[in-house]
Amino acid sequence: MIFFTFLLFWVSIQFGQIIEDSIAYVIVLSIGIIHGSNDFTILKKQKKNTIDLIKSTSFYLFLILLCIACYLMNSFVAILFFVILSSYHFGEQHLENKFTGSKYVKSIIYVVYGMLIFSLIFIENFKDVEVIMRNLTGEIIPNSWIETMLVSSSLLLIILIAYQFTRKIKPKIQIVRELFYVLLLYLVFKSSSLILGFAIYFVLWHSIPSILDQTKFLSGGYTFKTMLEYLKTAFVYWLISITGLVIAYYYFSESLFNSMIFIVLFAVTAPHVWVMNRMKQ
Repeated sequence: MIFFTFLLFWVSIQFGQIIEDSIAYVIVLSIGIIHGSNDFTILKKQKKNTIDLIKSTSFYLFLILLCIACYLMNSFVAILFFVILSSYHFGEQHLENKFTGSKYVKSIIYVVYGMLIFSLIFIENFKDVEVIMRNLTGEIIPNSWIETMLVSSSLLLIILIAYQFTRKIKPKIQIVRELFYVLLLYLVFKSSSLILGFAIYFVLWHSIPSILDQTKFLSGGYTFKTMLEYLKTAFVYWLISITGLVIAYYYFSESLFNSMIFIVLFAVTAPHVWVMNRMKQ
């Protein structure tokens, strides 16, 4: 993870945005999509009978429809929900084994950590974020919002971690190491394009660790054989996703395609977060 982060950090310094974004699209469309392609396999593993599986699958599909409806009613609110959900998801993956105590406190820590990551990405690529927001919602967010998000998430994270260390059972988090990670990621976000910066965190720091956790849950551990089995079960869902994206790219206008991409991302993020949360319980 660290090695490839440094490698892509070097790429972001040496090459232009076209190369950066091309690399980003490749790793997101491969590893990024694959990491969310085994949700139904995980649901099958969790459920002991057909009725429970049908209920869980129905709820999964309901969350997809709910997200689509949310975007159609208010795209700006949908984007805010997407950032909050993704923040929780990123934080849960990175910090789940590093804190003890109330699940509610841990959930807040997860969200705050994820908001810190997003604010670091956004503040270094604000003009690109502004363009995306205008295209998706017709509105813009003031730079002061991102600055407030960065400061408040940083302070809250410090307070919450300090609180954890006052408890009898101390957290397992290594402060110096985590500070190094955040500093490294900030440097990456500062030197890279918006797309590559997000892709580096999403793929290297989130998707790959998540794939390892999912493989361990499904197969009891991760070996070369179990990883191949994971990829085999994910391939069909991945292929369907890629085929759908290719068709949409060729048959829809750029603005409609961009809107559809976000709708799909938002619609699959919510149920995926739900499945991952249940898997980790």
